[in-house]
Amino acid sequence: MADAARSPGRLAVFQTLREGLSLLPRAIGPLLLLNLAALGLMVILALVFVLPLQILRTVLEVGGLGASGLGAKVAEALPLVSIVLWWIIQAYVALCLLVAQYRIAAEVRAGLRPQSREVFYRPDPPLLPLASLVLVLGLGALMGFSALVVPGVVFLLVFGQALPAMIFEGTNVRGSLAASWRLTPGNILSLLGLTLILLSLAFVPSFLSYLVSKAAGPGASLVIVLPTIAVTLILFFLLSCLWPLVALIVYQDLRALKDRPAEVVAPEPAPEPLPAA
Repeated sequence: MADAARSPGRLAVFQTLREGLSLLPRAIGPLLLLNLAALGLMVILALVFVLPLQILRTVLEVGGLGASGLGAKVAEALPLVSIVLWWIIQAYVALCLLVAQYRIAAEVRAGLRPQSREVFYRPDPPLLPLASLVLVLGLGALMGFSALVVPGVVFLLVFGQALPAMIFEGTNVRGSLAASWRLTPGNILSLLGLTLILLSLAFVPSFLSYLVSKAAGPGASLVIVLPTIAVTLILFFLLSCLWPLVALIVYQDLRALKDRPAEVVAPEPAPEPLPAA
């Protein structure tokens, strides 16, 4: 975090992006493995919890037990239970993935070699406070966007550092929001600039695919379509790796800027008294 003092009390947008891009090659491998592990975990949890419910429903229907009585009520409830379980599984994996992405980004920036972590069944911070914080941020942003859009943007910019504060400092929901409130003043425009640049980059793969499809026309061959799809997916993945790196750099630099002691200006020496006549 030696680069935190890039400008007096403010983030430097393009230096932050440049550092994120410089760290990207070392982060691609660990983040790719992490995403594959998350995908595998979702499949395993679906097989363990959701698939048996679907099998039970099929058994009830085939055996005629779901036509009336208790069997019918159970058969009607099973689809809803499956949907709820699936959403819980997705939320669990997404929260664990969020924590792991920040921690891998921190290790990459520290020059360490990221190691596989037990984040999927032993996440830190605990899932309940983390889920509560995500819910608060989501509701606040939804209310802000429902009003005039601008309040929602400001809300996310002001409280966007609450998640890394909880992950790295172990604060509760209130403490995380308070930490983000302390870190962001004076840097709202820099945070907005970074967000707009990253969002603009996120449209590049789709725009590239659109240009190729328009140029090739409706009868484009697979020789053109398949490479376009491959390039689009690669760009999307690279951008998904860049996001946590930039978010981690922003949080650590904001902390360094706020924690940096104020420069003490030495008082000017008092003028020497004139010699007596």
